Amino acid sequence: MRITNFLILLFIILNIFACGAKPNLSQIKVNETKIINGTEVANGQENYTSVVGLYNTKVKSICTGTLISPNAVLTAAHCVYGKSSAIKIVFSNDIDYIIYARELDIVQTYMLQVIDYKIHPKWDPKNETVEVDTGDLAIVKFKGELPKGFVPATFLTNSNDIKLGAMVTVAGFGVNRVDMDEIEARKVKKEDIESGDVVCSNENNGKYSNCFEINRSGDGLLRTTEAPISFIHETEIRLNEKKAGTCNGDSGGPAFIKKENKLFLFGVTSRGSELCNDIGVYTNALYYKSWIDEILKTFK
Repeated sequence: MRITNFLILLFIILNIFACGAKPNLSQIKVNETKIINGTEVANGQENYTSVVGLYNTKVKSICTGTLISPNAVLTAAHCVYGKSSAIKIVFSNDIDYIIYARELDIVQTYMLQVIDYKIHPKWDPKNETVEVDTGDLAIVKFKGELPKGFVPATFLTNSNDIKLGAMVTVAGFGVNRVDMDEIEARKVKKEDIESGDVVCSNENNGKYSNCFEINRSGDGLLRTTEAPISFIHETEIRLNEKKAGTCNGDSGGPAFIKKENKLFLFGVTSRGSELCNDIGVYTNALYYKSWIDEILKTFK
C-alpha cells in the first residue's frame, strides 16, 4: 500500500543524503520524473559546465561535485572515503552512459581518475550530535585532460546575496522519485533502520511498529531545480524544499545564486530530510574559502 502524503510527513527527519547506489545494467530504469520536481540538464548547457559526477567503483555509488579548477572538484566530505583509486570523476549529463560505455575512448575521455583528496578537518562522520558547522567538505584531485566544454565554476563574491527568501539553484545526479510502501514490522531489522531504507514510527525494546520501506529511483541523470533559503548560519544554509530540492546522490553538488542570468557557486549539498520533501542543508563554501584556496595551491 502506497503511503499517503499525510503519513509521510510523520517521518520527516534530518539525515545525511547517502550517495546513490548504482544498479546493475539490467536494472537501470527509465527516468520518469525530475530531480524531485526539477528539469534535466542537456550536455554543455550554459551554467552547468562545472557540474560533474563522482563514481565509487568499489561500492558502486554516486555523488555530485563542482569543478573549481582544471584538476580539482569540490564535493561533500561524506562522498569520499577509502582509497582514491576507487573514485572516478564523470564528465557528462548521464553518468550511466559513461560508466557502461563500451567505447574505450569515451571512457578514457569522460571518466578521469582521482589521485588524491582532502577532507576538511572539522568533518567527523562518527559525531552525529553536531547540527551545524560540520565541515562536510572535500576537494578531490584528478589526473587527465579536462574534457572540452567543461570549465570551473565562479565563486560568489558578495555574501550579502545569501539572504532569507533568495532562490537557490541546485543541481545533481541524484534520485528523482521517493516512494514509501508499508511493510510488516516483524520483518524489520536494526540494520534496515540504520541504513535509512526503512522508517518506523514507534520502537519499544527493539520491536518496531508502523514501518515503511523507502524506495528511491531515477538517479544518474543531471538535473536542476530551485528552492528558497529558509535559514542562514555562517557555516550552513538551509532551503525550504517542500516543493523541490535535492535527494540521495545529489550530495556534494553545487548550490548557486543566479545573478544577471549567471550562476555563482556558494554552497555544497550536505544533507536533508529523509524523504527529500522538507529541508535541504548546504555547507557554506564561502565560509571555508581560505581552506579551499590553500588546498588548491597544494594540488597544482
